[in-house]
Amino acid sequence: MAARSRPPRSGPVKDDHAEEEQAMWKQIQLDLQKCSSIRDKQNEVSTKIIQLENTMGPSPSVQKLDDLEALYREGVKLSEEENKMLREEPADLIRNVEILTALRRATESEPPRNPAPSKPRKLKAPKLDMDGAADSPGPSPSVSTSASRMKASSVRSGSVASIKDSKEAPVKIEEGGSEGTKGPSAERAGRFFVGAEVAYKQAKMKDEWIQCDIIAITEVGNKKRYEVQDPEPDETGAPGQIYKTSAATLIAIPRPDSILPEYPVGKNVLARYPETTTFYRAEVTGSNKNGVCRLKFEEDENQEMEVDRRFVLDFGGR
Repeated sequence: MAARSRPPRSGPVKDDHAEEEQAMWKQIQLDLQKCSSIRDKQNEVSTKIIQLENTMGPSPSVQKLDDLEALYREGVKLSEEENKMLREEPADLIRNVEILTALRRATESEPPRNPAPSKPRKLKAPKLDMDGAADSPGPSPSVSTSASRMKASSVRSGSVASIKDSKEAPVKIEEGGSEGTKGPSAERAGRFFVGAEVAYKQAKMKDEWIQCDIIAITEVGNKKRYEVQDPEPDETGAPGQIYKTSAATLIAIPRPDSILPEYPVGKNVLARYPETTTFYRAEVTGSNKNGVCRLKFEEDENQEMEVDRRFVLDFGGR
């Protein structure tokens, strides 16, 4: 039976917001430099105003009055520029500093977590075929990412392996049309909530997403921060790894009771590879009446596989 494993994971809890916070701080520093430059110009104008006023005497000339007015106007303009930098988009320095401070305070107040041990992605326990043949084991943790995506040599025999929730009777239509809505649009549609199942993309992982559950949501200003957890325990039996991220790295997985439309043949999708909780790009080749999609995954050399419809997500394209 074909299988694909998730590459090994090691190191401390992943925090995609760490990079976001670093980028925010760098931008704040750049904007502060601009503010400092504006303030220096204001000081120069103030000095010129004082110097000019000291030379005007009781009956200043029209030229000096015009020069003084021009300096005052320049000072007002610079003051308005500084105020915009501090309080208005795109810089909005005061608000961004408040948001960054709140994010850092939330991070520093959390108890430290022990690093998750390195482990390959576990395969879901498959059902045996009638002849008793089982899946071949997944690749060793030492195998590279590309090698870990190669399938075991044993050939699929009998019927397709069991698919979670395939027998559940759908009774509810997903709101909002496209059940695969991702990122901020899914957030606005209320698709991301505590307990929701999502596909999560780790930073620097190309075209590979993992199934997770949202376990916490923190709202800071007008931004939301999500904690998502790998539902699979690690090899020691401890709860799965927790990741901190934003809506941009999430795709909503439809609820089990959803009634979902069929995808057209040739549609490009993101689908959960059978017997794993990892999503990869695939192309739809057809649909079965029992709510299962027939797919060809990238790098699978035209091998057709079947996946429960709710784990086949709209990922753009035709």
